[in-house]
Amino acid sequence: MLGDGADPAQARLDPRLAESFHTVALYEERYVLLTGVADKLARRPTTTWTEASRLPLCLLTTSMQGRRVLDDVFAGLGLRPTPRVETDSVASLFAHVRAGRWASIVPYAWLHVFGVPHGMQAVPLVEPDHSAPIGLVAAAREPGSVIARALVETARRTDTAAVLERLAHPPGS
Repeated sequence: MLGDGADPAQARLDPRLAESFHTVALYEERYVLLTGVADKLARRPTTTWTEASRLPLCLLTTSMQGRRVLDDVFAGLGLRPTPRVETDSVASLFAHVRAGRWASIVPYAWLHVFGVPHGMQAVPLVEPDHSAPIGLVAAAREPGSVIARALVETARRTDTAAVLERLAHPPGS
């Protein structure tokens, strides 16, 4: 999507993108361990990446950027977990965890799509506290499409991080 520069895309922000693209930061992506409520780690307020690496994991395939981010975090800790299941679908990660045999590591923002399904717990990962900036990326060419300009302007006026937090903690919860 970013290759031809025709359409805006949501992507991890990298300072090198600013040379050829307009970027608008949206939120900081954090990661959670998604596991069954019966797992001992599900009863804790946080868990470490090291502890998560020891679980029977279901992860995205290594061809996907989201998996490469996880592998980089694990490598920084000197770890190389071997997932029992790999998929190219975040929805499949949730389905496999729901089956009760595996755990997964998913971006926090995906909880707003799927929620935390019954029988599962999302536990924030720490040590290290890893986050990555996510933003809107659009070609820096002029005049650019009307839709791309409108989307970038809307993104600049919207506090996406606050919206995600409100979804995670609705009033009265």
